[in-house]
Amino acid sequence: MANDITEMTNETLIRELLEKWADATRLGRRDEVLLSHASDVTIFDVLPPLKYEGADAYRQSWDEWQPTTEGPSLFEIHDLKITTGQDVAFAHCFIQCGGIQPNGMTFEEWVRATFCLRKLEDKWLVTHQHISMPIGKQPGNS
Repeated sequence: MANDITEMTNETLIRELLEKWADATRLGRRDEVLLSHASDVTIFDVLPPLKYEGADAYRQSWDEWQPTTEGPSLFEIHDLKITTGQDVAFAHCFIQCGGIQPNGMTFEEWVRATFCLRKLEDKWLVTHQHISMPIGKQPGNS
């Protein structure tokens, strides 16, 4: 029974962590996007350079990949599945992203996301993040 409670608590903590990450991304709160990521996180993303070594490298690239939108962007987690252990966990989901560009045109994409997490000093941190687009849905391939 205690293990079930711990797993539920860890799952709840990770779900909240990922929802806060999505909220910060959607609202453009740059200082909050990587709050729950390890400083040495590895991030694979859909846009070049495709791989970022460390939170600082990802922060520095924000303007290169973050689309300019009018108002909050669409960035919603769907079908989130989480598996936890005592000090490691992984999660995967779909993310619906989009928004209204300054010219009034709208865009919407679906991406897949996988997160690997470690519990360090009683705090869950994302140590690996992988975002990908389904084949045939790469940027520029409408």
